[in-house]
Amino acid sequence: MGDNDIMMTKSVENQINVWVVNDSRYMTQLLIDLISHEKIKVTNTSKDGAEALRRLDSSKPDVILLDLEMPKMDGLTFIEEVVKQNKLVPIIIVSSFSQDGAKVVLDALENGALDFVPIPQTPSLNMNELKSSLISKIEIASKSDPIQLISQNITKLKPKQKAIITADAAERVIVIGSSTGGPKVVQSIISALPEDINAGILVVQHMPKGFTTQFAKRLDDCSSLSVYEAKDDDLIRNGVVLVAPGDYHMIVEPSRRVKLITGPKRFGVRPSVNMTMVSASEVFGTNTLGVLLTGMGHDGGFGMKAIKKRGGNTIAQNSTSAVVYGMPKAAADLNAVDQSLSTEKIPNAICQGVEKLVRK
Repeated sequence: MGDNDIMMTKSVENQINVWVVNDSRYMTQLLIDLISHEKIKVTNTSKDGAEALRRLDSSKPDVILLDLEMPKMDGLTFIEEVVKQNKLVPIIIVSSFSQDGAKVVLDALENGALDFVPIPQTPSLNMNELKSSLISKIEIASKSDPIQLISQNITKLKPKQKAIITADAAERVIVIGSSTGGPKVVQSIISALPEDINAGILVVQHMPKGFTTQFAKRLDDCSSLSVYEAKDDDLIRNGVVLVAPGDYHMIVEPSRRVKLITGPKRFGVRPSVNMTMVSASEVFGTNTLGVLLTGMGHDGGFGMKAIKKRGGNTIAQNSTSAVVYGMPKAAADLNAVDQSLSTEKIPNAICQGVEKLVRK
């Protein structure tokens, strides 16, 4: 059963009609398999929020299972549009971003989502628990007014204990993401930045395990900045560049240190630009600067959107200078780009952006 192969059907008595909005064919099919039984039926699937929003004009399900990280229209934007256009329907967030304490989930709940179900990092070990949670929440959601339960659900997300921040941790962070055609562009940008830049720098380049070690060394050789392949628990410091190791997601912790994890690939890649950008925006807030460069696919678009929602600034490589205008376009499609610039103008824009953050 494919993403768009499920036909809309009329509700039958006592049947809960569910839509799955998720760009992953695997995850869509997994959710269908988990929740389908005599009372619950998946009557439609959409690969992004824009497609689902159009379909709400002609039909409305009892419940929507919504991913957050999608191309064209992400989950947060979809929720905003559903509320704005008065197309209210109970929405349950089903996403690996939906962990306890994740601010992006709070955004979704505050904007109009009813509930959330976190995807375990190792779903094969938790299938029964995941199935039970999904079915229970779908049954409750189908009988509920989504607006009435928003504040109640927010209280379930207990804030994490405040981290102890080391004195020499950076107060500002720059996250640079790139893929196909990116190494040369990243090198030109890093080599043009001053050694006394008042921010820590995180680089996420789609690269296999082993290659990022040499990539970091090359960046270090051509730059006045100190460049390292990131290690677990590395502190984010001014003038230091940490490169995400191949095959690891690089997450920013509240302590302003990085954590390396081997969770599921995002949009088929690990490291994921989105994972680093979202976590950085949650820790550094308005003191976050996102830079998205050449690359195929959609990784980084949702991350840039998260940075903007938290008051940070974003820069994307423009279409004329990008080898592949896929990732920057994904961010532009989400209205998540403050400046779209050619390669040679990006270093100066980064420096100006950091100076504005310092003067805040």
